[in-house]
Amino acid sequence: MTSRKYRGIEIDSAHIDMAKNLDSVDELIDELRDLQANWNNLSLLGELTNVGAEISSTRQHFQRLASDLTNFLIEQSTRQAVEQLATRAQNSIDILVRNLYERTADIGFLATDPVFTQRCVEAAYNPLTEDALEQTRQRMRNYVAKYSVYGNVILLDANALVITDMREALPPGTAIQWIRREVAASPQYAEAFRPLRDDSPDGNKSLIYAWKIELGGQIKGYIALDFSLNEESDALFSKVMGKSAREDAAEWRVCGVTNQNGDVLISSNPQYIGTNQTIRLPQQSTWGVTQVGPMAYLVCIRSTRGYQGYTGPGWRGFCMVPLNHAFDHSNLTEDCQVPELLQSSGLIDTRIQGFENQAAEIQKQLNRSIWNGNMTQRNSTSALGNSFSKTLLWEIGRAGESTKTLFTQSLEKLVRSEINGFQTEQQARAMLAMDLMDRNLYERANDCRWWALTPVLAQALTDPQAIGEALECLKHIQSLYTVYTNIVLLNRDGQIVCDSAEQVQADSMPLDTHWLKQTLQLKNQAHYCVSAFEPTALYQNRPTYIYSAAIFENPDSPSQAIGAIALVFDSEPQFEAILNESMGDSRHKAFAYIVDDKRNVISSTTHLYIDQGKLTLPLPIDSKFQKQKADLGYFELNGRLIAYGVCNSGAYREYKNAADCYQNDLQCVYGLDIGALKPETKEKAGEISFDEFRQADQKELRVDIASFRVGGHWYGIDSEDAVEAFLCREVVTMPNSPAWIAGTTLYKKEAITIVDISKVLAVDSAEHHAASQRQQMILLKTGGSQAKIALVVDELGEIPSLPVIALNESENLTTQGNIIQALVKTSNNLLVVLNTEQLLKQLEQGIKKAPQRTKGLFPEALAR
Repeated sequence: MTSRKYRGIEIDSAHIDMAKNLDSVDELIDELRDLQANWNNLSLLGELTNVGAEISSTRQHFQRLASDLTNFLIEQSTRQAVEQLATRAQNSIDILVRNLYERTADIGFLATDPVFTQRCVEAAYNPLTEDALEQTRQRMRNYVAKYSVYGNVILLDANALVITDMREALPPGTAIQWIRREVAASPQYAEAFRPLRDDSPDGNKSLIYAWKIELGGQIKGYIALDFSLNEESDALFSKVMGKSAREDAAEWRVCGVTNQNGDVLISSNPQYIGTNQTIRLPQQSTWGVTQVGPMAYLVCIRSTRGYQGYTGPGWRGFCMVPLNHAFDHSNLTEDCQVPELLQSSGLIDTRIQGFENQAAEIQKQLNRSIWNGNMTQRNSTSALGNSFSKTLLWEIGRAGESTKTLFTQSLEKLVRSEINGFQTEQQARAMLAMDLMDRNLYERANDCRWWALTPVLAQALTDPQAIGEALECLKHIQSLYTVYTNIVLLNRDGQIVCDSAEQVQADSMPLDTHWLKQTLQLKNQAHYCVSAFEPTALYQNRPTYIYSAAIFENPDSPSQAIGAIALVFDSEPQFEAILNESMGDSRHKAFAYIVDDKRNVISSTTHLYIDQGKLTLPLPIDSKFQKQKADLGYFELNGRLIAYGVCNSGAYREYKNAADCYQNDLQCVYGLDIGALKPETKEKAGEISFDEFRQADQKELRVDIASFRVGGHWYGIDSEDAVEAFLCREVVTMPNSPAWIAGTTLYKKEAITIVDISKVLAVDSAEHHAASQRQQMILLKTGGSQAKIALVVDELGEIPSLPVIALNESENLTTQGNIIQALVKTSNNLLVVLNTEQLLKQLEQGIKKAPQRTKGLFPEALAR
C-alpha cells in the first residue's frame, strides 16, 4: 500500500478523499498532533532523566499506532457509510421488482376477462357503440379502483389498433404496433419501458405490461396496463429512505432506479438527481465516488436479487450522498456506555481489540521506563536533583496517560459506531420486511375483490351447469398467482361450491367461521374481510390469513350477497421469504420475527426466544400502536449483546389506511447477536492518585513507594527493595512447585524465579488466565546467596515520595506474618504497603520446601 501524509499522519493514499470529508478523522488527527507535540517534549525530558532511548522507542510505537488507528477509522467509517447506502439501493430495486412481479400475473388474468374478450370480438365486425365503449371503460375503472397502481388500461383489436382506454387519452384507431411485436416475441407477457406511441410528441416513457386476448386459439386483441411508475416511486422511497435520526436533520441521500446504462429513471429527490442525469461507476464496481455536476457523491449501485425467478426490466437501484455529507454520525450517543465484550467474540472487528492491546503495550512500556527511571534517579548525582527528576518522570507519566485516554476514547467510539451500524442494519431490515408484507397483503385485498366480480363465478352460484367453468377459472387464477394454496367459491349457506386445489368434497359440511359470516353480510363490492391469523382446515390446520369478498348477482347494484370467494394465503413460505429476503446477502446472519400487537408470533426464522407462541425478547412496549414507527437499540440477554431493530406495519396506498375497512397491527423484529459480554468481576481497582502528597511539605521525612496493581487492589513496596521492572514473555513452569511459583525465566543471563503475587496475597485476578496481560515483572533486591525473585503483577503504578506519617501502621497488620506493613489512604483509593523483608523471607522458605505444594502462604493477612 502506498501512503501519503495527511495533516502530519501517514494514511493510505486511497483514503485521502474520504479523510478530507471525515470530521471524526480531523478531530482524531487534531488530538494526535497535540499528543505528538507532547511526545516531542517527552523525548527531551527523557534525555534529562536517563530514559531517553526508551521514550524514543515508545514514541515510534505511538506514531505507528496513530497512523494505523487513523487508517482504520477511515476504513470503518467508509464501510459503514457504504453499507447503509447499499441497503437502501438494494431495497429500492427489490421492492420495486416484487411489485412488478404482481403486474405480470395481473396482465395474464386480465387478458381472460370476458368483458374485454367480448369487446374485441365485437370490434372485429363493427365499431362499438358509445354505450359499449362506456361499459368497457367502466370495467377498466372498476379494475383500477381495486389495483390503484395503474394509471391507464388500454384495449386494442387484433391489428393493435386502440378500441378504447380508461382515460380516453388515445383516439380509437390509434396504432400501437410495438405491442403486437413485443407480445409475439414473448412466451407469457410483454414488458416495456418506452413511449406508449411511436409518434409520441413528448417522448415520455411508460412502463407497459401487455398480453394477447385469445378465443378458440385465435388472437382477438390485446390488453395493456400502464403502470404508474412515478406515483409508485413516492410510496417506494418514503419507505426506503426511512426516518432521519434527528427529525430536523436535512436528508442528503438520494435513492433511485437506473436502467442498465446508468440513466436515472426515478429518483427520491429530482432536484438533486433528476431523470436527465446518468450515474456510472467503473465496470464491476458496486460503489465508489462519482461526479454529478459540480458535486462529488459517494454512490452504491445494486442489481435486484429477483423474486421467484423474475428479475424485472433489468434495472438497478442506487443510493448516493454528497461526499461531504456521507459520514454523519449525529445518531451516535456520545455519553452511552459501551458494553464490554469478550476479546475476539462475535461481530466486533477484532482489529479494535488489537489496537487496544497496542495502546496498552505502549502504556506498559512507558510505565516501565518511568519505573526504571525512578530507580536510576535514586543514586543519581545529577545537578537536576532527585526531586526535580521525579517531577519530570511524573510529567512523562501524565502525558502517557493522556495518550492512553485518547486511544481508549477513540476505540470506544469505534465500538459504539460498530454497534450503531448493527442496530441501523436491523432497523432497515425490519422496515423492508414490513413494507414487503404490507405490499404483499395489499395485493391479496385487491385480488379477492376483483375476482369476486368475475361473471362466471356469480353464474356458478345460481346455475350448477356453470360450476365446471368456474372451477377452470379458479385453476387458471391459481396458476398465475403462486401465493395461494387454494381459491374457494362458497354459496350463501357457507357450502363450498368448488375450489382450485380440489381438496374439498362438494358435499362437505358448510364453513361456520366468523370471517365468512362477515363476508356474506357485506353490501359493497369495495369491501373485503380477512380472517384472524389462526389454524384452518383449508390450510391443513395451520394458521394463515384468508382474504374474502362477497359475490353479488348484480355487482353494479349490490344488495344481498349470493356467495363469496375466499383466498387461502400461503403464509408460511411467503412470510419466511419476506424475512429471509429482507436479510439480503448481508455478512451478518440475524434472526427475525413477525408478531401481532400482543407479541404472538406470526412467522419467525428461529424458535429461539419464543415461549408458548409469544416472543420473549425484552423489547420496549409502546402503550399505543403507531403505524410505521421504527426503533432500534440493543439489550443484554443470557450473557450476549443483541442489537435489534423493529418496525410497525403501516398502510400501502388504500390498504389499511384510515378509510380502509380492515386494520391489522403487526410488527417486525430483527435481532443480531453481536457477541458474548465480558463477565462481571468484583475487582475494580480504579485509579490511584498521589497528587495530594506532592503538594505537602517537602521537608518532612519521606519514603519512595513503588506501587503496582494486583487484581482489584493497589500495593506498594519501598523502592529501595526493587531493582527494576521488566517484561517477560516466556516462563518455564516448575513441576511440583508451590502454586504461587509461576515458573522461572532468564533475565540478563540470570535465572529468575517468577512469583505469582496474586496467589501469595490470595487475591482473585480476572487477568490471571490472560497471559498476555500478566507479563509485567518487578525484580526484587535480594542478597547474593538468595534466589533471584520477580513478582508478576497486573499493572505498574507511580513511585511517589510519601511522607512517612502517611503510612498508617497497625499491630493488626504486623501480627499476621508481618507481610503487610502499612496502609496509605489516598484521595481516591487505598494502597497496601508490603514488608519486603518479611515477604522475601517467607518466599525463600517456601522455595526451599519445594516440591511440596502449598495453598498460599498468608491468606488471612494478605486478603485484607
